[in-house]
Amino acid sequence: MMRYLTCVLVGAALISCGPPGTRDSIERGATITRVEAAGLNAQVTGLSARHKDGQTILIWKEVPPTITSDTTTIGEVKRLREQVEKTVSYRIYRSTRPVTSLEGLSPVGLAKPLSGWNTDYDGITAPPELKALRYVVDEGQGPVPPGTAIYAYNPRQPESAYYAVTVVIEGRENSLVSQDNTLRTPVEEKVGPGVPVLQRIERPAEFNYVQKPTLHYYVRWESQATSSVPGKPFDYLVGLPPQPARPARVGIHMHAWGGSLNRDYGWWFNAEKGALLVTTNEDPYDWWTGYHERIGTAQPLKTAQDWQAGVVRPYTQRRLLSFLDWVATKYEVDLERTFSAGSSMGGSGSLMLAIRFPERIAWTVSWVGVHRPIGTPQFKESYETVYGKPEWDVKFEDSTPVWQHYDDVWYLRQHPEKEIGLMVFSNGKNDGGIGWPQAAEFVRALQETKRPHLFIWGQAAHGQRAYLPRAGGERIMPLDLKVNQTVPAFTNSTLDNHPGDGRPENGDPEGQVNLYLYWETDDIVDLPDRWEMTVGVVNATEVPRSSGTVDVTPRRTQKFKAKPGERFGWTNVSLADRKPIQTGQATADSWGLVTLEKVTISQGKNRILIVRQ
Repeated sequence: MMRYLTCVLVGAALISCGPPGTRDSIERGATITRVEAAGLNAQVTGLSARHKDGQTILIWKEVPPTITSDTTTIGEVKRLREQVEKTVSYRIYRSTRPVTSLEGLSPVGLAKPLSGWNTDYDGITAPPELKALRYVVDEGQGPVPPGTAIYAYNPRQPESAYYAVTVVIEGRENSLVSQDNTLRTPVEEKVGPGVPVLQRIERPAEFNYVQKPTLHYYVRWESQATSSVPGKPFDYLVGLPPQPARPARVGIHMHAWGGSLNRDYGWWFNAEKGALLVTTNEDPYDWWTGYHERIGTAQPLKTAQDWQAGVVRPYTQRRLLSFLDWVATKYEVDLERTFSAGSSMGGSGSLMLAIRFPERIAWTVSWVGVHRPIGTPQFKESYETVYGKPEWDVKFEDSTPVWQHYDDVWYLRQHPEKEIGLMVFSNGKNDGGIGWPQAAEFVRALQETKRPHLFIWGQAAHGQRAYLPRAGGERIMPLDLKVNQTVPAFTNSTLDNHPGDGRPENGDPEGQVNLYLYWETDDIVDLPDRWEMTVGVVNATEVPRSSGTVDVTPRRTQKFKAKPGERFGWTNVSLADRKPIQTGQATADSWGLVTLEKVTISQGKNRILIVRQ
């Protein structure tokens, strides 16, 4: 016997959807529209496919109830989806032979209703009354028509494949196959991540304080390497300033809690120097790191045993870098000068990406981020939603406890071999949500492990901003930094303020570490037996003294390598009068690092020379 689902709508808003007889109470006098779904023997129609660079995208016409209007709101789509997905779903089948029957086949995927509508573009805090977008799957062809479903699949081996799509209503699958829900011509498939699909190009008068940019919006249906749910669509933005450099630096920008790819990641950093802005939406909220492989899947994730049965993978970090790799194939960019940036949740992620993937990130700027997830008073529970509770000892994919892997303090001490670029960051000493003690511990670890850093703190709480070196202000990096170029680690400077021992009442209430020091990038010498660099004190009114002393450690060296215990001689020449003012000896420590102690540095500039003895 044929049965139907009945969906009740008031205007365009869904009230209920279920078997016949379902009827929620509604206000008297409201206009009611009843949408009768097709019976349980209904089937999808119009199945077609396209394949590019390792990804097959299928589209078909959904069975009712669906939205057939060309315009609707985010809230309306979400409400209907929430109701309909309780009773309707689609199964995806794949075969190397024409599909004339489902016998012997198992689904390779499951699609939910209304998958042609993009309700994620504006982030998790998008007002429900905003217009909902539909996805573009063929560049230049416009969005798919209303009532169209989309599913993306990345095959594991290259071959010719046929597909079929069936509908499941109230748990019953219509297994009938025909020319409407199967492919009669095979798809010639390759193995790969697939490519982002251009959705549209916008040219606003202003975007994030940059005048007349060009904004390219993309969607990519992610693969199993970059999402726990393969085929999940993510929005991306590539922003071009009015005069892009050729080749251009790329800044990976990460938004704060409640933000989106259009806002809340600080500035569009280095836009004035022609840098491209690359950004995306965060989902799930893993603080731009990684999340458990069961999240979003049908596998249970309720008990400690469920969490321990899987691992956390760096899906989000891989997703960002994978998109960056694709950007390099489409735009003229210089990947050696890539940087990361973000605020709050994004500030946490920008540093964590730079620390764990230093071979990809030349430098990073972070505003008010978390450095130790276990040490943040307000947001520890947020991390637990993607890592599991600390006492459960859930592992990262390399078998390290995940709460250690994403602890910047632990990671720096555990991986002295990681040659990380300059880290510029800020924290509010009175930021009770992010937490000051964990920030102070991070600074101490940077100093003790001799990493390049510049730190600002103060009493602006969660509004504390970072400042870039050499009086670059908040948004322009004046130094030309690259992943394959040596940088100095400045520690124990007499020009530094004192953040204290981690208790907010101790130390200076506001201050800086290494803000007044800089180096030149155009006259570096990095040879097997010789290292030279020009360093100096910023010549600005806010600098408390025109000279001071600092320990200098060459980091990220390309050719100048030392073995533990090797001895070196060093000379400090004042460039003001070209005279040596210091000489000394240094011994490489157990990490092979050569540190020159109490080097005099001034506004007149100093040339530091290290030679192997």
